[in-house]
Amino acid sequence: MSEENRAGTAMVLLYKGTSFDLIGKMTLSSLMVEGLRRDLPDGEPDEPLIMHLRYVRRPDPRLVDGPRTIHNLRSQIGRLGVIVSQGGETVIDREYPVRELLGPVLQHVVQQLDPDEQVWGFCIDHPSLSGLALGRSTPEVEGTMDLNLRESRRSFTVRKVAEPPVPGIDPAELGIDAADLGQVTVLLSEDIHGHLQEMKLSRRLEEGGFLLGKVLRVLGAELPQRAGDDGEAPADRYLVEINEVTPAEHSGAGALHFTFTGDSFRDVNQRITASGQDRQLMGWYHTHLFSGNDSGLSSIDVDLHLGTFRQPWQVAGLINLSGDDRLLRFYARSGDSVRECEQWVKDDRGRYRLARAVVGDGR
Repeated sequence: MSEENRAGTAMVLLYKGTSFDLIGKMTLSSLMVEGLRRDLPDGEPDEPLIMHLRYVRRPDPRLVDGPRTIHNLRSQIGRLGVIVSQGGETVIDREYPVRELLGPVLQHVVQQLDPDEQVWGFCIDHPSLSGLALGRSTPEVEGTMDLNLRESRRSFTVRKVAEPPVPGIDPAELGIDAADLGQVTVLLSEDIHGHLQEMKLSRRLEEGGFLLGKVLRVLGAELPQRAGDDGEAPADRYLVEINEVTPAEHSGAGALHFTFTGDSFRDVNQRITASGQDRQLMGWYHTHLFSGNDSGLSSIDVDLHLGTFRQPWQVAGLINLSGDDRLLRFYARSGDSVRECEQWVKDDRGRYRLARAVVGDGR
């Protein structure tokens, strides 16, 4: 076997529960022999089977079929190219979906390990895959359909619904000089600021949720063009007032990732509607379980924010946890990336003061 295709050097790591605690590992080759049994020659082999393996980077977020929920936590590898030879003759040469090849075997394994646990995860582990981060994929949503909008003959049209205008305010009414404002500025009440200081957060798994509040446009203070922005109109400036922080329901999590689902957004939208208040989804937040002195949002975080929270005023909150320290920062879109936002905290008189990013000792 060539080193890069040696199936015997690969392992399958097994994780248990919604917190995905690592509980053990198995050789990939042993699981594959069981999974390939229906395609192998009957009877005991006269000569050993030689297995060559190719990892196919074709994402497949679907769950393993069976009575238990099993997630492929490295779903970027959605298929395996398998060549099995015996006595110089090729007996298998095809690609298999990972969930179909390993799924039935893993369903049996987890049943033996803990028949009461309903949620599991696994990932293929090999040195050549070390650059692929683990993550719980968002499950597919049932009841959807694909629409081909390029067809010339269709009995319906699709149009973008105009967003309601953002109300304006003179920041001087809040005790803020407009010259001190960036494109997006976050406003926090003392209560919300204190909640972020004291809210209990896991040190083992990332946590996250949604930021609710309202947005205001700064009157008479457009953001001038920056160097290199030729042809772009001056941008509006926004004040993002956050008055509620709510954890996301139906979310996935691990030590290095946090995942929303469609049900997460459904629940928060129901919460906004039921509140009966003038409240909007201002953005989201999540934690990183390490110091943030040298890092901000990850590239995955940036992609999630730009792809999901499309309004220019929606923000991504990041809380870094390190020892007893917390570091809170907010980011908003800036072109094809994000930029850190300043935070202002309201005092007892309703005036705002510029706040530092460090918000508490996290205890």
